[in-house]
Amino acid sequence: MSRLFTLRALLLSAFLCFGLLVSAYQVLSVYRHSLQETMGELETTTDFIGHFIASGLVQNGSASAERLGHLFSEHLSHPALVYAAVLDGSGRLRALSLPQGASRMPLNMPAVEHLLADPERWERQHLHWLEGDELLLGGYPLGEEASVPGGGMVVLVMRTDTLRDKAWARTGQQLLMLLVPLLLLALLLAWLLKRLLTDRIEELLDDVRRLSTGRIDSLPVLGGDEVGQLAAEFGALMQRVISARDYNEYLLNCIPSPVWQVDRQQRCVYVNAAWMQLTGMGDEDSQGEGWWQALHPDDRRLLEPLLTEGGSGCGVDFAVRLRLRARTGRYHWVQLHGEPLVGRDGQFNGYLGSAFDIQSELDAGSELQANEARFRGLVEQSLVGVYVLRDGHFEYANPRLAEWFGYQPQELVARSLLDLVCEADRPRVRDMLDRRERGELVSAHYEFRALTRDGREFMAEAFGTRIELDGLPAIIGTLLDVTQRYKDRETVQAVVDAVVASPMVMLRRKAQTGWPVQFVSSNVERWGYSASSLLDGQRWFTTLIHADDLPLVLAEVQRSIDEARPEFVLEYRIRTGVGGYIWIEDYTRVHRDAAGEPLCLESLLLDISARKAADEKLRHAAAVFTNAREGVVITDTTPKIIAVNRAFCDITGYEEHEVLGRNPSMVSSGRQSKEFYQSMWTALLDEGHWQGEVWNRRKSGEVFPQWHSISAVRDDKGKLTNYVAVFSDISQLKESEAQLERLAHYDPLTELPNRILVQSHLNGAIERARRLHCKVAVLFLDLDGFKRVNDSLGHGVGDELLVLIAGRLRQRIRAEDMFARLGGDEFLLVLEGIHHPEEAALVAQDLIDLLQQPFRVGSGHELFVGASIGISLYPDDGLEMSELIRCADVAMYQAKENGRNNYQFHTEELTRAAENRQALESRLHRAITAQEFQLYYQPQVDIASGRILGFEALVRWCPIQGEPVSPAVFIPLLEETGLILALGEWVMHEACRQAVRWGEAGLPAVPVSVNLSPRQFQHLDVVELVRRALEDSGLPGALLELEITEGALMAQNLETQVRLAELKALGVHLAVDDFGTGYSSLAYLSRFPIDKLKIDKSFIDGLGQDARADKIVATVIAMGQGLDLQVVAEGVETASQLELLRALGCDAVQGYLCGRPLPAAQAGARLARERDGVPA
Repeated sequence: MSRLFTLRALLLSAFLCFGLLVSAYQVLSVYRHSLQETMGELETTTDFIGHFIASGLVQNGSASAERLGHLFSEHLSHPALVYAAVLDGSGRLRALSLPQGASRMPLNMPAVEHLLADPERWERQHLHWLEGDELLLGGYPLGEEASVPGGGMVVLVMRTDTLRDKAWARTGQQLLMLLVPLLLLALLLAWLLKRLLTDRIEELLDDVRRLSTGRIDSLPVLGGDEVGQLAAEFGALMQRVISARDYNEYLLNCIPSPVWQVDRQQRCVYVNAAWMQLTGMGDEDSQGEGWWQALHPDDRRLLEPLLTEGGSGCGVDFAVRLRLRARTGRYHWVQLHGEPLVGRDGQFNGYLGSAFDIQSELDAGSELQANEARFRGLVEQSLVGVYVLRDGHFEYANPRLAEWFGYQPQELVARSLLDLVCEADRPRVRDMLDRRERGELVSAHYEFRALTRDGREFMAEAFGTRIELDGLPAIIGTLLDVTQRYKDRETVQAVVDAVVASPMVMLRRKAQTGWPVQFVSSNVERWGYSASSLLDGQRWFTTLIHADDLPLVLAEVQRSIDEARPEFVLEYRIRTGVGGYIWIEDYTRVHRDAAGEPLCLESLLLDISARKAADEKLRHAAAVFTNAREGVVITDTTPKIIAVNRAFCDITGYEEHEVLGRNPSMVSSGRQSKEFYQSMWTALLDEGHWQGEVWNRRKSGEVFPQWHSISAVRDDKGKLTNYVAVFSDISQLKESEAQLERLAHYDPLTELPNRILVQSHLNGAIERARRLHCKVAVLFLDLDGFKRVNDSLGHGVGDELLVLIAGRLRQRIRAEDMFARLGGDEFLLVLEGIHHPEEAALVAQDLIDLLQQPFRVGSGHELFVGASIGISLYPDDGLEMSELIRCADVAMYQAKENGRNNYQFHTEELTRAAENRQALESRLHRAITAQEFQLYYQPQVDIASGRILGFEALVRWCPIQGEPVSPAVFIPLLEETGLILALGEWVMHEACRQAVRWGEAGLPAVPVSVNLSPRQFQHLDVVELVRRALEDSGLPGALLELEITEGALMAQNLETQVRLAELKALGVHLAVDDFGTGYSSLAYLSRFPIDKLKIDKSFIDGLGQDARADKIVATVIAMGQGLDLQVVAEGVETASQLELLRALGCDAVQGYLCGRPLPAAQAGARLARERDGVPA
């Protein structure tokens, strides 16, 4: 930054200081010179006067006061003279004289005595200054001629203050001469300062004011010095301020709500566009006092005190509702908010606020109040009870609801609904309320018996919906008194039950051609038809009538219609569903419309076939008893049996004559209590009908279940005449239910309890152990080798083996314990009442020992299986059923890992290992989705030429977060969980695509090998998977090699052969991986289309160190050469291994010695180097 202004200021300041210093020095010099001149004059005067007086005294010879006074008056008039005195030789005063008009002053005698004590001093110097007194002392010795004893001397005392005044007077005269140039200098400096600083700063301030008001766009350049730099900084600052102001103004104008600002004097300084849009006032119209014109005159008094309070220096936030005049002239209600503006100095500067148009809200509120009033009127006058509940208590009840309960509406408020519910129904109603308040139900419809104020009961039907009311859950609903409807429903039900139980079929037919059926009662099934098959034209009723009877029926119906007869009765035959005909009595009523046209025919059809065949039997009972499948009993009111049908005899075993006249209780089994029958008779007497399940006894003594429907029969006067009971034997139904119950809780194959039953039993065992303070053991048993049986001999043999195993192990189980099959080859044993873990261990070992003996199945095979058992104990390993089963399961897996055919107790370490395994499985799921797997490629090298024959694709897991995971860890888990299928599909496609990419890059075409896991190979879609991978990638089949383990090849002999043939048809190469570690067999090598054998690394590791390994490797190589198969040695890591394999005639090698697995890019680079002849 320029320092020109600073240099100028420094020069002017230096010049001014120099002038001031010179002036001060001149003043001091003049004063000092004047003072010296005055002092010299005083000393001369004093010396003159002293000598004069001394000589005068000597001449006259007298030193008296009169003489001295005479000399003063005659010769001395100096203003500085204080007094004159004559002293003798001893210092005593001989004479003293004061000048005329002078005031006497004391003589400083000590100083005089001190001076007089040194006569020689006076001889050398006559004048002496008295320190501190500002006096000049002059002494002049007298001779003997003066007649003063001891010689004496004349002493003069002069004042010096008059000398200083005189010096200052002279100095003043000199200063007057210096004043004019000093004034000129000062004027010059002032002019320079004004020119260089004041004018430019005022110009800067004026430009800043014009810039702030927008009259100029920027500050002019005022030079390159500090003032110019200051102007530039001010200009930049003002530009930022103006930009910020413009941006803020833009933001405020973007706000849809009106914004305003007033100063301390309540004058408007700003309104945004929304304000002007609302009020129709422009910016200039709103400025100053103009903004008050937009306010309603009555509302100004509301706002003025609020703004005045702010003007007093203690502004506070405020919000007020008032009216603003809109551009239409209509006033709008707004909510005006104000925030005080306080500067950095803490001073109140006015208010900034906004206005929100609440007119529509108020209009909506008015409409809402009107609607609420209308709604409240509807609710108050409603014939339906309306209520609002919170926490089960009434918050509102309308008059109709209160009337039903016998209260006033206000009396129900805060009263619990449960107080108005019969005690028997309260739990159900409380559950409905609780579930809605917890949010489990939104709406509910239920019925309950309600209590009125006077204790009367009525049937209530409630509808309720959960809502949010004032931020809290509540229930709003309606309530109806449905007592009469209940009675009507029961009456109708009794009629329907009687009809269904009776032989009469109810039928409604349209009065149209063919008489299509509109309604038919369900008991039409006894005629061989379902009700649905007769409805709405599915079958014309006229087609059911016997051909001989049809003309008679049609004529009678037509005659009734023509003659407007309301009803008629006919007897005719109809065809049943089984092909025969029955006689029916048809009682039909014709319903007509207002014009008299027939609408429908309603009929009661009674099967009278038995009545026709019987000789004058009781006509009212013949149709009921004949051909009925249900047993029917008619009693009198005593009650004694007066008639039974054939079905009764067939079902009970009694003949008719054996039961007539006897009480129906003769067949009672005694299984139901006395209270049961009392309840039945109460219902019959009160309601006229009862139905339910009854256990009776046949004549043979067998107890069997019946479904009974009993109705009371009354005559025209309502007098009870008979009871009619219709029942059916539901023994088969009960047996079916029992069978379903067994199927639900027992394994159908082994007849052992299933998972549901054993879990329920285990819960009960835990509860009993908790009470008795003992232990419960859970043994989780998994068969070893069962899968091999299933895969080799089929599931039929496997099922037979499971039955034999269950039968043998059941022998070791106590009656109080439970042995269950969970599914597959997994079993669970629950041991109760044990006190030591050793008891569970003994049982586990016994079970293992029982399985040591072979099982002989029907096909003649002798099979061996073992068992791995995991044991958990209550309460040591868990307090809950699921926890104990899980712990036993974990321990079972540990038993399998420990070599199978043993048992293991659960430990915390096993749980942690299982949890880690579960966590790894979850990570695997996420890893497949997140594509965290990569393919690495390990070369297979020709042992003779050293050239790459192909690559094996190996999958690697590289998590996004964390370290890579070894394939030895995750591959078995992928296989076990089935995730290998999804990952294997990706590997197959990606390996094929990579081989194609290498070819497109101009690299040598070499096959890529992909491992097929046993689970993949056994999957039915493996051939389709390979075909799709080849087609999608465009890779020739000859460039794909599939590696399959020996175990997978031997699992399914015939299916394996077919599957390998299908794969070979695709042109791919097939290799046996890890050869020698499984079921090596020359037979399958000769049958299967194998191209390559891969010797397992475990044999290569022993080359040159283990003679057996050397022989195995040599044998495999020789066998491969004999079968014309290529042999590849896996895991070659040392040169010595390579040389031994070369000597044995091995075709190719694979391992770290030839190359580690590489990412695709690096593997491609190695191919490129080999193509270009560059050593690897």
